[in-house]
Amino acid sequence: MFARIAKMQEDLPSALSDRNCRQLASFVLYIVVLPGLQADFHRAQRTEPLKMGSTEKISPEHEELKLEQVGGVEIIVPAAETPTTRVFLSNTDQVLVIPVETVYFYPANPSKPIDGLVQTLKDALAKLLVTYHIMAGRLAMNEKEQRLEIDCNRKGAEFTHYKSTLSLSDLGDVTMPNPAFRALVPTKFSASVVYEVPLLAIQVTTFQDGGYTVGVMMSHTLFDGFAAIDFFMNYSALARGEELVSVPSFDRSPLKSRDPPKIEFPHPELIKQSDMEQTPFTTAESAEKEFVALENTSKHVTKVFPFTPQKIETLKKKALEGGIIKRVSTFEVVAAHIWQTRTKCIDLPEDKYTNLLFAVDIRKRLIPALHKHYAGNAVHAAVARDLPKVVREMSFVEVVQRIQEAISQVTDAYVRSSIDWGQVHKGFPDLAGGFFLSAWFKMPFYDIDYGWGKPCYAGPIVTPLVEFVLLLSNGTQDGGCNLVIALEPQHMEKFEKLIVEA
Repeated sequence: MFARIAKMQEDLPSALSDRNCRQLASFVLYIVVLPGLQADFHRAQRTEPLKMGSTEKISPEHEELKLEQVGGVEIIVPAAETPTTRVFLSNTDQVLVIPVETVYFYPANPSKPIDGLVQTLKDALAKLLVTYHIMAGRLAMNEKEQRLEIDCNRKGAEFTHYKSTLSLSDLGDVTMPNPAFRALVPTKFSASVVYEVPLLAIQVTTFQDGGYTVGVMMSHTLFDGFAAIDFFMNYSALARGEELVSVPSFDRSPLKSRDPPKIEFPHPELIKQSDMEQTPFTTAESAEKEFVALENTSKHVTKVFPFTPQKIETLKKKALEGGIIKRVSTFEVVAAHIWQTRTKCIDLPEDKYTNLLFAVDIRKRLIPALHKHYAGNAVHAAVARDLPKVVREMSFVEVVQRIQEAISQVTDAYVRSSIDWGQVHKGFPDLAGGFFLSAWFKMPFYDIDYGWGKPCYAGPIVTPLVEFVLLLSNGTQDGGCNLVIALEPQHMEKFEKLIVEA
């Protein structure tokens, strides 16, 4: 399977002679094809069928969900003429060339059969791509600027339909991450080079009882979570026969670097590309080594831990003890508890910082503020960091303060400095010795109604990458959330005991 990486690298345009540009392109290849390669590896290693509801991490075959493809892959193009231009990508967009895979579960609606569902979604998508024309394009390299951009070439989005002989209820508790659900999301493409991979692919799976799922693969280059919500709200509105809910702004010029760049702050949340030469982002050989490391994550155990409203309230009271902190959010206390607990449980070099990174929305933090419906990545990676010993021995109040300080540091000046830092150093978020906490639990995915009712659950497809920790909705919208985390067995045993403490 590593030959696929090497072949795709060979197909890079010859103009990519600059080392930094070629490293970035190698990074694009590496991270876009990773999910498919991981799935190939896991399928090759399987010896027993996966049980529904299992927490086993090996990706299953489509047969386990009794899936059969209906027709072939369809290419959905905009329903009317659209601009054939190139769209500038910000420095944040440049480093988020990763696939985001989500799945939405819709129970059967007794009063409305799903006979017309698939055609409705295809027609609505074609209409939507007139407004969201960039999603019908492909990644391209601007040879003069040595930057990725979007070529609005109308090559379209991919759409597939599968049927299952199972009922949706046969899937069990869909709020629990299940590797079988990867079969509900499009993950394989006919393209042999990254510049032909669609930026959007949708798979609709209909079940015997009238329930259905909508699986989505979308390039993170396009949108952050807030912009993605706008997209799906507009998509569902058109499917219901209504008008667009909002009009997106694709103008990324407010996030361009200054000329000349002006780096005014240190940026420990980022790592220079020049410091990454021994990583898989440079050559096919080093990429192969890193794939082996990723595949070895089979030794890790992935588990789900609920944070009930009661537990969250207990953590908030603990954070407010002594009156040092006046206000605190659910995310702040949950993130603090996870960071400190994880640091207590895993083996870290005592002389290296442990980093907790998480995304902060910058739409209202910039001066002037970005467009309300800015359709791009308007987020910045905030970082809380210290030596492992310090994090372990801090009081809970102090850990929460570190989270709050990380958030408050994301100002207009800091973000502008970070953008310029990226222009100079062409770097990436630094996950060494730490992890990225991705919070999905407050995103209003449950309002996405295509005309057959709202979903009973919506969330990302969980991957085995241990540097990414997820906070997902618990499916009840009661203020609680679920933590999804992967650790080595000996570390997980200790984590299980400590995470329940408050």
